[in-house]
Amino acid sequence: MINLERLAAWITKNPAIIIAMAVLLTLVSVHYAQHVESQGMTTESFVSKDSALYQLYDHLYLENFGADGNIVLIEGDDVASAEVLSASLRLSDHMKQVEHVVGVQSLADIVADAEYQSSGTRKIPSQERIDEILTDSSTALQAFMPDRSHSRMIVSMPTTAILTESQRRELLQELNNAVDFAKFPAGYAVTVTGDPSFQAAIVDMMNSSNSSILALCGVLMIVALLVFFRHVRWPLLPLPVVLLGIIWTFGAMGFFHIPMSMVSFAAFPIMIGIGIDYAIQFHNRIDEELGRGESILKAAINTINHVALPVAVALTVTEAGFVSLLSSSVPSINDFGKVCIIGLIMCYLSTLFVNVTILYLSEKRLPREENAKGHSDSGSSIGSFIQKTASICVERWKAVLAIALVLALAGNYADTQVPIETDTKNYIPQDLSPLIDLRHMKAIFGGTDSLKFLVQADDVTDPENLKWMDDFSNYLLSSREDRTESTTSIVTYIKATNGGELPDDRGKIREIIATLPSSVTDAYLSGHNLAVIDVNIGDAQTNLGTEGMRRLIESYEKDLSWNSPPPGVSVRITGQPVLMTTVMDALTSGRVEMSLLGLVLIFVLLLMIYRDLIKALLPVLPMLVVIGWMGLVMYYGGLKYTPLTATLGALVLGVGSEYAILMMERFYEELKNVGDPYEALGITANRIGSALIASGMTVVFGFAALIASPFNIISNFGLVTVMSVILALITTFTVFVVLAIRMEVQREMVENAKQELKKAIALMRDQLGRNTNGN
Repeated sequence: MINLERLAAWITKNPAIIIAMAVLLTLVSVHYAQHVESQGMTTESFVSKDSALYQLYDHLYLENFGADGNIVLIEGDDVASAEVLSASLRLSDHMKQVEHVVGVQSLADIVADAEYQSSGTRKIPSQERIDEILTDSSTALQAFMPDRSHSRMIVSMPTTAILTESQRRELLQELNNAVDFAKFPAGYAVTVTGDPSFQAAIVDMMNSSNSSILALCGVLMIVALLVFFRHVRWPLLPLPVVLLGIIWTFGAMGFFHIPMSMVSFAAFPIMIGIGIDYAIQFHNRIDEELGRGESILKAAINTINHVALPVAVALTVTEAGFVSLLSSSVPSINDFGKVCIIGLIMCYLSTLFVNVTILYLSEKRLPREENAKGHSDSGSSIGSFIQKTASICVERWKAVLAIALVLALAGNYADTQVPIETDTKNYIPQDLSPLIDLRHMKAIFGGTDSLKFLVQADDVTDPENLKWMDDFSNYLLSSREDRTESTTSIVTYIKATNGGELPDDRGKIREIIATLPSSVTDAYLSGHNLAVIDVNIGDAQTNLGTEGMRRLIESYEKDLSWNSPPPGVSVRITGQPVLMTTVMDALTSGRVEMSLLGLVLIFVLLLMIYRDLIKALLPVLPMLVVIGWMGLVMYYGGLKYTPLTATLGALVLGVGSEYAILMMERFYEELKNVGDPYEALGITANRIGSALIASGMTVVFGFAALIASPFNIISNFGLVTVMSVILALITTFTVFVVLAIRMEVQREMVENAKQELKKAIALMRDQLGRNTNGN
């Protein structure tokens, strides 16, 4: 074992340097923490920008046609009245002048443009003329006015890949102000909805709820420490020490440009929970050493020498579990893994240097009385309970292993039956006002999920190419009428302008396109070599689920192969549903691979560190059991997999392996001292059991705060993590102790057999030598 007495001596001799460096690092972290950006449930948080799938979506679709639609929903007795249309036109004309607005489409614009073509003046005409225009343009009106009581205006803005969060907020605020400026008649409800306002509301609620959840997390952890760690002096010290590591982590996020999303936020309770365990282990060992009558200097040196390395090993193995998350194709899970990896290192540094320094200085300046040593040889009541539990399990080891194995196998099967939550809107509070407005708008105008067919050619406006686009759109409407609600392309507007007919003359087509509003041409045509067919599929993502969406996309791809475009024309399918279906597939298949990768990494690391097969297997085997048991929890708890709960395997490996490693390190330390594995296990369970229970219950209490989150995705993750930690503790004090004893007993039997064999061989050689000499 590596001797860390020199490090311990340096820490005890240089408290001023350590505190000064901690203060400096904190100040730097506070500066960089201000640069951490909040991120809603955007496409970029679920799909890697480096993937071919996103490149098609981003570079071909978003850069040429991509825009987020702010919807202004207008409801009243007659939304086509001259007074309402006049207010709508004022709103539309104002928003067209606002910076970053890509285009505005509305019923008022259709009427005003038609009036301009007939009279030369762009205005809202008389009611009689309005009704005449609406009759002539009935087909084009469906997207804006399904009936005389409802209409909508679409104010398009660049996507999140182009505009910053602050720019989007400014534009959204300007739109809300402009609605008031437009002065709609009394009795009409005007609501700003759409994805941008929906995303802004999510970020606002996330920012407001995160602080209260972290505060609740802190309160519950204080309660846990006072209840389960009261046998030591200054039981609350681990909390501020770990919070210092959290501040450093925030600074690292700003420095490395890691965004704060719902997924990455969930890493902080993990860091707090595991970091407090590090602090508790150091704190508990110093208290134990002082309880034996050691001086504070000797206690600090012994603690660092015996605890720093085992905790570092546990940290390394925990990091291996989270490193497996970096293999995920989902960026938000990558960020979650990065935050966990960085945060745990920060918490370890804070614990090793700041925690030990504070304890050393405190005990030195305020030495405890002789009758208040803290630990006794018999340990705490919790330690005694853990010792008795371990003894019972060792006595009934066959039953313990059998039950653990059966439940693990059943859980692995049940895990395959756990569904995946495919609708990201179910991740958030269902009573969120912008979500209610968005669903109300969809109930009136239909769903807004859509697939995009990107058409590339030297000249997509060639009559032959446009005819194929028209024929293909009609085919989708007729063959997929149960799923295809509408198809829209530049052809739709060319035909609407030309009396429902598609011209067969290129010059005529170009003339018509030149007369179309820029909001139309920008949305469906990029130059003359790229066009898009927008296929509206309603609420297919919500109604069909992942498997249904995959089959639907495959069916559209088959339709495309059966209706080949003209020579020289390339057509590819993209859109957010395509991306999100791929993400959900990655969550389904990728989580198993992440867990297996984490197991392999942990096993290899332990084998490299200990060069002992038993020591490498001991922490891993109980975690296989916990992963199986969690399958039962997910299935019978009615939970679903999300981007957060998909990290469950790595979470179990990270948290559970830490408990097992710390238990194992102390077991072999005591085994070296006493020689008997049964006695060593009893001492280990008694002395470290209370510390593990204290740290484990602190994690449980901390994660219980997540259950109070208004976001379902975080609340469910909190519940899953609480159960994971509880089961990890149970396996540590049951399955682990049985495996440790049985493996060591088996090792002793093998060693004894080897010794007996050596003796027998030596005896045989001696006998043969005597026989040879006698002859």
